[in-house]
Amino acid sequence: MSLRKGKYAMLLNRNVAFLWIGQLVSQAGDSITHMAVIWLMLDLTGSPSLTGFIAFAATAPALIFGLFAGVLADHYRRRILMMISDFARFFLILLIPIFYSMDMLSPMVLAIIVFCVATFGTLFNPSRDAIIPELVDQSLILKVNTLIQSTGYLAYFVGLFGAGMLLAAMGVVNLFFLDAGTFLVSFIMIALISYKRSDQNIQNYESRHLAELKKGLQYVLVQDRRLFWIILITALNNLFIMGPAVVGTPLLIKEVWDGSGQDFAFIESSYGIGMLMATFIVYRYASKFKKGTWLMLGLIYDGLTFIPLFWVGRFGFDPFWTTLIIIFIHSLGIPFIQVTRTTLIHSIVPGNMQGRVFSMINLAVIGVMSISVALTGVLAESISPRTIFLLIGIGASLSGLLGLSMKAIRTAD
Repeated sequence: MSLRKGKYAMLLNRNVAFLWIGQLVSQAGDSITHMAVIWLMLDLTGSPSLTGFIAFAATAPALIFGLFAGVLADHYRRRILMMISDFARFFLILLIPIFYSMDMLSPMVLAIIVFCVATFGTLFNPSRDAIIPELVDQSLILKVNTLIQSTGYLAYFVGLFGAGMLLAAMGVVNLFFLDAGTFLVSFIMIALISYKRSDQNIQNYESRHLAELKKGLQYVLVQDRRLFWIILITALNNLFIMGPAVVGTPLLIKEVWDGSGQDFAFIESSYGIGMLMATFIVYRYASKFKKGTWLMLGLIYDGLTFIPLFWVGRFGFDPFWTTLIIIFIHSLGIPFIQVTRTTLIHSIVPGNMQGRVFSMINLAVIGVMSISVALTGVLAESISPRTIFLLIGIGASLSGLLGLSMKAIRTAD
């Protein structure tokens, strides 16, 4: 593939354009599923623990299969893996409204479908992140990572705001038809990507997948200890943050101030606006400072900005607008975590190892989330959602301070 250079090389690259369009559409669908599955389970059962269980089903595959997905991303054609992931999720998401119309959608059936969707989803992110250096010149990687992440943020807003607008007319179950269609669009866009892999990436591995996984673990644990600490601190931060973010927010809305599914969708959509706005700051300034420092400061901010949710519904302020504003402020720190971490991995990890390292990051983010959401659901049976946000905000901030105290992490770039 000839690499176009110059100021607009990123925008003129047809493969990046196809990847961008596919991500915009499918991630908008992802955001709908994220909201609809949680709220559907809460509506069906009214149980915090079962709501945590469905969130666990959506994240457990990353914990179980995440590392092997990285091996596959380094071993097989990344574009093909992404296509398989999209097509499987298209079919599986369709089963939710079909089973519901047949009165067959029990909490367990919903959990099984969600688990299968997430299992195929584990293939997508490591393959997408690892394919980027094969599509563009090294000098454009930060810009492309910023574009891809900002696309996710825009899609998150569009999907959830649109879901909030459509919810009254369509009902929560029918939103899944719309979601399934987005994966089909993404499948088509990924299929249109055409490029020639480098010799390094098309080498034949004679050892089996477990041996390749072992090589990836040895690289992280022995050859570059910075990666070990980045992954460990990411996991610790997400253990505190992700459960309350996924399960605690709808419980806060429904239990504390009797909000609706539309309230949930609109509040969640504020994530997309905040993250999109902050991405422009990352794009402009992140290259001027050490990426490790940006990453740890983002983790500290991530925790501190959840603490104010402890006071939602108090002091006479409208709980909807209070929650929306706090979530918006919180969301401004997320790109400083996601964009800088992805670009840091591209900078310090060899191309033939990136799939495995990204899968370990994915394990730390989504895999640990599976533990966090399950714990949050159980805790919420006896502890107020507001108190949970106070405790986890403090814990998440301390994890970022731990990383910032380590010189090797602060100076990583």
